[in-house]
Formats: sequence, C-alpha cells, structure tokens
Amino acid sequence: MSTVKGLGYIAIVTVAAYAASASAQSPHGDHEHGKPIAYKTPKTFKDAVREIRTRLHEIEDLMASEKLDQIHPHADVVRKVGDLVGQLALKSDSGVPREAIKEVNKAGRELASMFDAIDKVADAGDATGTRKVYGEMKVLVEILQRHAPKEYVCPMRCEAEKTHSQPGKCSVCGMKLQDIDSHMDHKPKHGGVFFMAPDQTHHLEGTISENREFRIYFYDEYTKPIKADKFSAKGHARNAGKDDEKPLALSVEPGRAFLRGNVDGSVKFPMGLKIFIDFKDGQEPQVFDFDFMEPSKSSMSLKAEEQHESEDKAADLETKAYNERTPNDG
Repeated sequence: MSTVKGLGYIAIVTVAAYAASASAQSPHGDHEHGKPIAYKTPKTFKDAVREIRTRLHEIEDLMASEKLDQIHPHADVVRKVGDLVGQLALKSDSGVPREAIKEVNKAGRELASMFDAIDKVADAGDATGTRKVYGEMKVLVEILQRHAPKEYVCPMRCEAEKTHSQPGKCSVCGMKLQDIDSHMDHKPKHGGVFFMAPDQTHHLEGTISENREFRIYFYDEYTKPIKADKFSAKGHARNAGKDDEKPLALSVEPGRAFLRGNVDGSVKFPMGLKIFIDFKDGQEPQVFDFDFMEPSKSSMSLKAEEQHESEDKAADLETKAYNERTPNDG
C-alpha cells in the first residue's frame, strides 16, 4: 500500500519545449495587451495540436484567476497555429487519415476565426461570455486532438525523451508507457489539494468547506472528470499535531460528481485527513494524506461551478452535432 502526502501536488509536466521564434502579440484596437508570448512555429500537426492545447490550458487558468485581460496573447497563438493545422495535416507524415483532413482543416480555420470573439469578451471583463467562447474553442480542439497521432513515453524518463508510437511497457523499468499528452494539467479545479495517483492514471482533488464537509473529485490522466461512483473511500481525521483520530465516512453525492463526508466537529483547522481510496482495480486501496490549514478557497463559486458543468455538457452535445454535420469525405 503506497501513501501520497503533501499540502499540494507539484507536477513535473512534460510538454514539447518551444524556443522563442515567433511573437503572439498583434495589434487589436487602440489598447495594449501586455507582453507577447514567445513560441516556436510548429512544423508538424501533432506539435500544432499540442501548442494549441497548452494555450487553452493557460486561458482556462486565467479565467479561473479572473485575469481576463491577459488572455489576448494566448488566444493569438491559437489563432496563428489554428491557421496552420490544415496544411500540416496534408503532410504525408502527419498521421492524419486522408478522410479526416477536411474535418481537421475546417476545425482549425473555425478555431482561428474565434480569436476576435474571445478577445472582445475578455477585454470587456465578461467572464460568462469568455467561458462560453472558450467552451466552443475547446470543442474544436478536441476534434483536432482526436486525429493527432499518439506518442508514448516512460513516466520515469528512463529513456530520456525517447517516444514510442504504440502503448506498452518501458524496456528499462517495466512501467506502463504514458501518452505524452496526458498529465498536462495538474492544477486544482475546486481550490483544493490535487494528487496524481500512484497508478499514473487517476487524479484526485480534495476540498474542505468551512463547515468541514470534505469532498473528493476524480479525474482521468487528461484531467477530465470521472463519476465518483466508480470508487469508494473511507478515512479518519485529526487535529494537526494530535494523535486522536476521528473516523470519516465517505459516500457518493446524488449527482455522482464527488465523494463527500463530514469531519467530526471536534476536529478544527489546521487538520490532517488520511483517506483510503479503492480505485476498484483489483489492487489494495491507496492512501492519501490531506493537510488543510484552512477551508479550501475555491476558484469559482457554486453558481459558477454549476455553470461550468452545464457548459461542459453543452460542449459534448456540440461535438456530437458537429460530427454529424461534417462529412468525412476527404
């Protein structure tokens, strides 16, 4: 049984390193947008998709921290790279199936064309409008990602930066190879403590409220939410520096978005929680230590969180509708 401990999770995320060779800053209206973003113009389709995904992660973080005025340069990179994906997909070594090139080209052009929309609402400080446009951009990026060839690496980097075109195990340490595009985002979504599980697949986030309600959210290796009813957990709580432990029962909330339980009233902040999580994978439960100095400071209000979940559902429907109306006829 392995234990993961910490006040937070600091992830070493491997993404393609880009040298400074192009500027993401472009004039827009009669105002400034801060420093430009340095990036290297992608030479392959997979690198173009990776660059776009990286920029969308940055935009999401800026929305969460309410720094909308800093979105412009990242959106401009998306615009410039989006204009390139069609021609990069045409390369013989792009890995994009011939029948998908038309869909990829259309998604790239539509993504690039959304620059003005997100720039306008972000400059106006319109958080709801910015997240709406972001959701539409995310749908298009998922289409590009679907056709990008996968690369796999050893999570321990036993072979340095060597990549593999097929999943398998590392020839040195025997660990399961990871999709190089997984684990790009290890930032808390609810202002809590974020962990990557020892299985290198699951992620989880623990939060605690002022009234001591503890929650655990689950994510896959791409940080997409997983329904909590796939797992079970139990644990105990104690005052920091004390040995007296109180049991903590956890159950699935009705919407299945997270596990939750109420910490005993005798346990005050700062507190420590030891949680045993069964991932239902045939292995022993994994142990996670959560230390909370104070209630979690969520990056979004409950209302905003509900809005975010609603937009994610809408994005899924839009993806389905886009696929139905876009023929893959090359």
